[in-house]
Parts: sequence; C-alpha cells; structure tokens
Amino acid sequence: MERFAQTNADITQIETIGHTAEGRAIRAVFVTNTDHPDQNKEIVLIVFGRHGDELGTRTVGLQLLEWLASPEARDVLINQQVIVVPVANPDGCATQTFGLPANRLSTLEKESIIKFGLSIVPDLVLDVHSVGKGKYGYNWGGLEAVIIDETARSGEDPYILHTLADQMIQGAAQKGYPFLLHTAEFYRNLKNKAATLTDGAFNNHVNQVFYDAFHSLTFGMEVNHFVLNPQEAAESGVAAIAALLEAGNAVYPWEYYAGYPNRIIIGDFQASIRPRGETAAIRRSSRLEIWAQRHIFGSIAPYRKMENDHSLDLEFAFHGARPLQGGLTVGTRLRGQPRIKRIEANGTIPTYAAATDVCSTHLFIDFETIEPDIHNKIYVEF
Repeated sequence: MERFAQTNADITQIETIGHTAEGRAIRAVFVTNTDHPDQNKEIVLIVFGRHGDELGTRTVGLQLLEWLASPEARDVLINQQVIVVPVANPDGCATQTFGLPANRLSTLEKESIIKFGLSIVPDLVLDVHSVGKGKYGYNWGGLEAVIIDETARSGEDPYILHTLADQMIQGAAQKGYPFLLHTAEFYRNLKNKAATLTDGAFNNHVNQVFYDAFHSLTFGMEVNHFVLNPQEAAESGVAAIAALLEAGNAVYPWEYYAGYPNRIIIGDFQASIRPRGETAAIRRSSRLEIWAQRHIFGSIAPYRKMENDHSLDLEFAFHGARPLQGGLTVGTRLRGQPRIKRIEANGTIPTYAAATDVCSTHLFIDFETIEPDIHNKIYVEF
C-alpha cells in the first residue's frame, strides 16, 4: 500500500480508520482523479480481508489498486472516488484465522469499517471473500460467485442488483473466469457451512448496515484460493470488480444522470419517488433525507392513474413532521416516445427532464421542497 501510494501520489491518499486489539492499523486507500471535483463523484467502498483465513482476498485488493492506477480506470477515477480497505482484519490475517464472529459484527468492525463507512455515505459497497479446500471441502470445487443480499428489496432493488451482478459475471467471463450468481440463501443450505450460520449471517452485516443507512447498492463476492493460484485469484476478482466500477460511469435507461442506479427509493419504473439534484453530492444528500423517511409517505407513493391513452395523473403525500428540504423527483414512464404536450405539478409548470430507452420515455419531474400532509398532484398530457 505504501509503495503504491508513493508511486501514485497524484491519485492516492491513505487514511487509518482503526486499530486492532494487537495494535495493527486498519487502513483505507482513497483513489480518485483529484483534478475533478468530488461533488460530481460517486463514492465506492470495497472491503477485503475481513476473515483472516480467506487468503485470496488479499491478492485481489492489491491487484485492484494496480488496476485503478492503469489507463483502463481513467474514467472511473474521473467519475468516482474508490475507497479500498485491503486488509480489514489484520490480526486474523497475521495468524491466518477467521478471526471474527460468523453471525454478527465484531467490535473491531463496528469501530473501524462501520464507523468509517457511516462517515463517507457510499453509493456502492462490495465485501470480498474467498474460499479454499481447507475451509469448506472439495464440494466447493472452483466456486467463484457474486452474491446478492436478499434484504435489499425497496423500489426496483432486486432487478437493479441482478442487472449489475450480471455485468460483473460477464466481465469475469471475458477474462476466462466463470462466476456464479448466488443469494445468501444458497450458503445457508450448504451442509458444511450450515452449522456456523444463522439467518442472514452470510449477508455480511457490514453490507446490511450501509443498505439500511443509505440505500447503498451492496454486493458480496467469493473468489477462490483452492483451484486458482494467487495471481489467478487476483485477476478473476479484479475482472468482476472492474466491470462493476465501469457500470458506475453509465447512464441507465431508467435514469437521467450517470452513476450507480440506487435512486428509486419508493415505487417502480412506472412511477417512483427519487432523490433530486444536479450533482452526485446533492443527490446523495437528497437520497439520505428521503430514505430515512421512506415509511411515512402514503401507502402507494406515487399513485399512478391512466384513464386514457394520452394522459396520466400521479399523486403522493408526505406525512413527516417537517418539510423535505431537498425536495424530490417523481419518475414516470410512457410507452414509446410521445410528444409531451403539457405537465403540471400542483397547478404550476414544473422543471422536468426526459430520457428514452428502446421502447419508452422516462420523465423526471422535480419538486424543490415537499411540505407535510399536502396532496401533491401531477398531470401529464402527451
């Protein structure tokens, strides 16, 4: 890490985020293009080495840093701040032992990764692990997997997580490494591992904390240090991670801005409540405000009604104790690419934007502030 930081001082900063019981430092490596303003960047947290006997993760973390410093990652560093924790459990790694409780967060994690992560508000969190013969036996074979957390079920989360996971799997496949897609349920049913797990254990509670706090996109990953040598384990992991990071530069069909697509807080592609803002930092702040109060919108928010084929109505109410200072964006989707004739929001002409995909038009209608207990109405004619 230190050699990497010295060689790449223009894009790298190292911060100590905690210390172990034996006094070892836990460090985070910030990698980004400092010539571009941070307010326009997505924030990514990637954690390695939480379990000390998972040897493959250590090689992936260091190889990822090398990839981030390469020309291939140029656009990633312009658009994102990538924060890598190469060794989250230095004591366990020093002794090559698992080193942490299997079914809950340790004090070490709460005082380092969790405390740090809560301060940076990541848009994406990736928790990387590895498997080998000595730990789980031959039935694991050459397993490498992307893992989706089944607890992420707000808005269109399941679809979006599967879409991104597929991009990771395809990225690894192009480099010659076959990854599988699994959910946490898969691990609970494995004979050799069932005795050590309780409900939700594999989800790596680190991920759960950040999803619950921020609506971060969260993934787990397993590389393999049994059938793969250290260099192969590193290459396979970086292939999948690089594909995910490159996805963070894209504009998705259901979004107006580039970046990780975690902005559908309530609703679905047809009608949704989303963060508002022209920069990544403002949208992040808006997302936190809405996400923290998502349960106090109306039972159907927004409610969409189409009485004919050329207009629609959207309605929603917010029942918080105080206004939503950052406002919000309402998204809706129309078939084809019709000409928009008129949009009204609470009787006025709102600011709105549009984006198209192969079969539809997405409209994004902005509300600067949202007052409590007001019946907000939108009318769209096309």
